[in-house]
Amino acid sequence: MMKGLLIAAGAAFALPAAALGGVGWYFCQKFLKRNEDPYKDDELADENYTKGYGKEYEIGVRWNERAPFEELTLTARDGTRLVGGFLPAEGEARRAVLLVHGWHSTWQKDFAGIVQYYHEHGADVLCIEQRGQRRSGGEYITMGIRESEDVAEWTAYLAERTKPDIPVYLHGISMGATSVLMAQAEKLPARVRGIVADCGFTSPWDIARACLKNWFNLPAYPFMPAIRLMTKLLAGYDMKEKSTLEILRTARIPTLFISGTKDDFVPPHMTIHNYQVCSAPKRLCLVDDASHAFSWYFDNEKYISALESFFAELEEK
Repeated sequence: MMKGLLIAAGAAFALPAAALGGVGWYFCQKFLKRNEDPYKDDELADENYTKGYGKEYEIGVRWNERAPFEELTLTARDGTRLVGGFLPAEGEARRAVLLVHGWHSTWQKDFAGIVQYYHEHGADVLCIEQRGQRRSGGEYITMGIRESEDVAEWTAYLAERTKPDIPVYLHGISMGATSVLMAQAEKLPARVRGIVADCGFTSPWDIARACLKNWFNLPAYPFMPAIRLMTKLLAGYDMKEKSTLEILRTARIPTLFISGTKDDFVPPHMTIHNYQVCSAPKRLCLVDDASHAFSWYFDNEKYISALESFFAELEEK
């Protein structure tokens, strides 16, 4: 009888543990595993075609694909091969900007229209492909944790590549915004004058928990601990290793925070919370009715006005 009870108890423990492990594994594959074709099934564009912005978006993507970028490679601190592209300003460069795309995406998509704007308005542009995405190495995305270290390395390259008397800015969208915000915990060149963070999340843990709820309607406990463990095993990092909020509490680089009020992937309250805790000089631009990563199109004039006033204030000093 005792043997039977032990077997039953073992099964009662093993089955839930296996189920939790399965959820953790599946979540890591869907959320963090490399997507070999980020152009396939572009839901972001499809969603916004119905709102009248898809055609402009497509034109911006095609402009980015045709522009004469110089392909660059860089070796990350952990040996991962990273890929980027450099495009000098159309005229005399007045600033240099590092552009960092988001989760399972590309800079051609996330900065459709924005690259052209920077290029035509006096900015040397460096667009990077984040690890675990497209041509950069790495099998797993780390939601800004390792990417923020990569941003620091790319920023150092950009500072060396461009004229020493022009300011450097970091501009990220979605997970890219989190990457540039977290990069403040790294050693950045003194020329970094400001950061533009468009719809970044408050921490990797927070966005994973939000996706668990939104995608699967599952509670944080006991599933998030299982996801955290599986992330450590598969991707080699801890989701709680870094927090955007904690880094922003000691931030010193002036930051422009941007979010669409109808963002249903990275909810606007995350941008607002990031803005509230940020200890550096800061601005907040909320774009009415804009969906995720589409604020540029929903109110182009407001977005450009926010950028130009931000740059003007910092460059007058």
